[in-house]
Amino acid sequence: MADSPIIEKSYQPFYLAKLTMILYVCLVVYATITPFNFVGNSPLTPWAWMMSPVPRYIPIFDVLSNVVGYLPFGFLMIFTLFPHLRKWQALIFTVLMGLVFSGTLESLQTYLPTRIPSPIDWYSNALGTLIGALFAIPLSPEWLSGNLAERLRSNYFGKYQGFFLLMMLCPIAQIYPQNAWLGMGDLGLWGTRISPYWDFPLNNASQEILITTISSFGIGVFFLFGMRQQSGSLKVLSILFIVMGILKAIISQLQFSQTGIFHWWSLSLGIGLALGCFFIYLASYLQKKLQWYLSFIALITVIVMVNLLPYNPYFLSQLEQLPRGYFTHVNGLLGWISTVWPFMAIYLLLKSRNNDLR
Repeated sequence: MADSPIIEKSYQPFYLAKLTMILYVCLVVYATITPFNFVGNSPLTPWAWMMSPVPRYIPIFDVLSNVVGYLPFGFLMIFTLFPHLRKWQALIFTVLMGLVFSGTLESLQTYLPTRIPSPIDWYSNALGTLIGALFAIPLSPEWLSGNLAERLRSNYFGKYQGFFLLMMLCPIAQIYPQNAWLGMGDLGLWGTRISPYWDFPLNNASQEILITTISSFGIGVFFLFGMRQQSGSLKVLSILFIVMGILKAIISQLQFSQTGIFHWWSLSLGIGLALGCFFIYLASYLQKKLQWYLSFIALITVIVMVNLLPYNPYFLSQLEQLPRGYFTHVNGLLGWISTVWPFMAIYLLLKSRNNDLR
């Protein structure tokens, strides 16, 4: 009896990893060469930094941040290359790409007056790329392939992955300081704001409760509408809000040092978040059509409020402290994401209004 031929299981490319990789590369490029004030008449060659001596004092934070910053590059690159390159071939290619990518950005920093390229940064980035790739290499093909990831995504969002992508961006959009946490869409217009002198009940605390309640409700109902199935949706939203809070606390520690971890939290914010979550729970029993209208109205209302209500003095103090933190070079991008997120959500609602998302 002839032996049965061995058929190798086919795996799909991980398209979400490719898209995430593109977004990550854009973030790193922005953070590395901002503010883009290049000097064209520099006598230095692009590779001059490679010959520079090792600094006498090497800040540990700079080394660790460069290592950690390139961990996602190595990790995502392995996912992006699968199934075309696997195991050691993918590892070698990933490390080489990390060296080229980091080296190119270091060379561009040669012509930025506010930046100092260093071989230590290059070595640290390469190490981060290697470690990130080593984390991804042992994962089974089911994890690397788009099969599992697409199945998990499709269970909740179907073929409309725009809602899923905005869910991934939502925690990042909360990092930049806001007049009230979750109050995205602030265009920074001073001329549209009403008088900062309030009388009860329209004081700073009630303003924060109002913004946080409507913002959290708008975010929650937006994803409720976008989710294909309602079972387990509240659990997904609970995880989302927990991740947003943890990420905000961690990054705030780097932005504002000792007092930063809970610098953004207040009792009124907690009350607003609790009210918003309660209304989200009630909205989970409504039909998709009603959820669409509620999310649309809530997001529009948030944009109007954050551009009309006066700035909280504590928010203004946060903005003054922000340039002294460790995230100085990425704060502009984080602020931009916070501004455009609700507009992208509204666009997605309008685009999917006539589609059956159930």
